[in-house]
Amino acid sequence: MNSKKMCMLIVLLMLGIIAASIFLYQEIAQNQSVTEPEIKKTETPRPEKIRIQPNTCQDKPASVDIVYITDSRYTPPTMVSMSSAIKNKCQNTTYNFYIIAQNLTPQDEQALNRLKNLAPETVNIQIIPQTEPDLPYENMQRFLQYKVGMHKIYLPQVLKNLNKVIYMDGDTLVLKDLRPLFEQETTGVYALAAKDGIFYRFPNEMAEIGLDKRGFYFNSGVMLYNLALQRQENVVEKLVEYIKTHTDFFGDQDVLNVVFADKVKLMSYKYNCISTFFEADDLDFLSTYFGEPLSKDTFYIYENASIIHYAGDKPWQDNYKPSFLKELWFRYYDEIKDY
Repeated sequence: MNSKKMCMLIVLLMLGIIAASIFLYQEIAQNQSVTEPEIKKTETPRPEKIRIQPNTCQDKPASVDIVYITDSRYTPPTMVSMSSAIKNKCQNTTYNFYIIAQNLTPQDEQALNRLKNLAPETVNIQIIPQTEPDLPYENMQRFLQYKVGMHKIYLPQVLKNLNKVIYMDGDTLVLKDLRPLFEQETTGVYALAAKDGIFYRFPNEMAEIGLDKRGFYFNSGVMLYNLALQRQENVVEKLVEYIKTHTDFFGDQDVLNVVFADKVKLMSYKYNCISTFFEADDLDFLSTYFGEPLSKDTFYIYENASIIHYAGDKPWQDNYKPSFLKELWFRYYDEIKDY
């Protein structure tokens, strides 16, 4: 055999060895793929719509006093909030609604009163007409749009037969029975309220009004108001004096924060779950800020809240996000829009 044939034979032999090796590797790989389970990351998809969580109701009946402030423009949102509260309460909880009303039409009043039909035996509605408070509104400057809310400071005088009351803005939804909030202790404080993110967003402004030392700023959109103590300590007069002697304050909220000083007790964010902050800010940071554990998904934060507060952007505005909070609000609006 000459050298040329010998070289060809060696090349063919090497190619055969390589081909056999490739075949063997494929067989091994195929066998491994059969014997080793495939690992996939599985996640439970969240529901498309927020589910109303069941109440833990007590056997003993209870009565809860609730107050709203509204004008004709804000009557529809206020009705949505009231409707959600009625639909999501325990059967043996009676709600006494007090509506501080400025410039309502007869049609507005009729529509509000018809909400009693949602639970005739356990819902009472009293509309209390009020004229615009005599205050130097020019002192509000940039925040004049919030002047209707200044009725809030007069609640101890207007509701003089009540010792405490839950106050809620009209841009809220109530998803749980309010008895657990109403029965919280208010001894020695003017109000229970939840923290507001304005404190960490505007630290310089907080320092200017002296709240940096207190360490928090509360949101006045949902409060458990101690009317009795405020009457006893003439708080209304102190609030009015602040309004007369200061300027460019953020509606009633700045006034209440400063005048109430240390006579405020913090309540859980669940009673005033403000979507503005949960959608925009880091949840780990907010968990530390509120001092409470938070879900990593805002959907479940809202679903387990007692009161959702649509502060800032409103669900009835175009392009409101998140869509599931918009759907939730319209779920109640669609039921009462023809009242």
